This record gives sequence, C-alpha cells and structure tokens, in this order.
Amino acid sequence: MTDAPTLLFLHAHPDDESILTGASIARAKAVGARVIVAFATRGDAGETNQDLGGDTMGERREAEARAACTKLGVDRVLFLGFEDSGMADTETTKNPAAFCNADLDEVGARLSIALVNETVDAVIGYDRNGTYGHPDHIQVHRAAHHVAPMLHAPWVFDATYNRDYLQSLEESGYGEIDENFASPAGELTHFIEGTDVFAAKLDALTEHRSQAPEDMDLDAPETISGFAQQFGTEWYIATAVIPEADFGRFGAIFTPADEWSGAPPAV
Repeated sequence: MTDAPTLLFLHAHPDDESILTGASIARAKAVGARVIVAFATRGDAGETNQDLGGDTMGERREAEARAACTKLGVDRVLFLGFEDSGMADTETTKNPAAFCNADLDEVGARLSIALVNETVDAVIGYDRNGTYGHPDHIQVHRAAHHVAPMLHAPWVFDATYNRDYLQSLEESGYGEIDENFASPAGELTHFIEGTDVFAAKLDALTEHRSQAPEDMDLDAPETISGFAQQFGTEWYIATAVIPEADFGRFGAIFTPADEWSGAPPAV
C-alpha cells in the first residue's frame, strides 16, 4: 500500500482491542499500515475466575494485551495510566483518577507526548454509546474526537456494532435492543471483515484468558460460528476532522457499508 497511513486505536481496557477491532488491526497490518494501540487503563476493575498468582489484575491484563497485540502485529502499545472506572454507578466511577473523570486535554497531552515523533492519520475510538454504555467506553468516544485535532489526525473512526443486524438474529438472545447500545445501521459508514482477519481476531482473543467466560471454548465450531455471526464484521462510523480530508489511503482497509453482503464472514 503506497504511503500507508498510521492508525491510532484508542481503547478503554485490555481485550477491547481484540473484541472490537482485532480484525481491523489485522487488515490494517496486512495492507502495510502502521498501527498504534493506546489503552486508557489496564483494566484493574475487571473480574476473573482465574488464579492470578502474584499478579494484580492490571498487571495480568496488561501482559495479555501486549501478547494479543504482538499476535496482531501492532507496531506500538501504549498505556496512558488512567485508572479503570468500573461499571456505571459503582464506587470506582467516583475515583478522581478514573478515566471516566479524566480531563480530555490531559488525555490529549499524554498522547501528544507519547506520539511526538508520529504522524497519526486516523484515531479509532468508539461510538457515542461507548458501544454498550461503559463509562470508560463513552469517555473513549469523547477522547477520540477531542484528541484527533490535537494530533492533527484528519479522520476519526467510531468502532461500533450494527444494532439492527444484531436485533435481527433470532438465536442471539438480544431481543429488543436499547437505543443506548451500539449504533443503528443507518449511521454506519464502513465495515471490515474477512475469513483471514477473523482468524487473527480469534487468535488474539485467546491471549485474554483472565477475561474469557468459563463456557467460551474458541476451539468449538459452534462457538466460533456464533461469535462470527455476531462479531465477525467490525463496523465503523467515519468522521472527517477537516472537511476536505482525503479518504483514499483508507480504501484498502475500510469497505463502504452499502457494500455489505448482509451475512457474517465464512469461518
């Protein structure tokens, strides 16, 4: 890919990079793009059924994230040092050091210092619902749009789910989906999918052992098929930071939403 772009993926916690954007990172690397993944927190407020030995939750999740990013071919991994806010309306959200309470200029300053020698062409964050309403995810949406001009990035891509598609799946268990979850199909502008990049996504997910549900077996065909049906396509809402921004260099990575087949990638 001639003059390949540099993409900054801004994530709330370790494992978000694989669940939400694993296929996208793999696609970007396959076409020669430079990929930086920045985690706002180390996911310290997470829970696990595993024995962590002498590790803290944050230490274990950071190690898992670095291993997953290595599998995906990420060029740089950054941890911004904010504390995990935990779920909405819990004690952790009251912590002044929690990411949900962070000053957005401070987020931009930390990124600007870390990326002083980088040229960022796009910031990838989350949709306005934070995909599912987690305080840190909503803050990622705000932060991505706030820091993109500070980093002189011409584009922001909001990672999201296709709410209408998920609601249409009879066996998914979603039922009627609240409007504060993900994004309606009409707002989606681009997607990324493919058998090869989905395989890379699954491989990266295996590194996040501390967060894997006990009943999730990524070696089981029915699990893989169900996961592909729901999350095999990664959806985006693209926003130009400057109106005349050229999209050309992203054409090999993101496919226009109106070209989607309506079916998940084959696995």
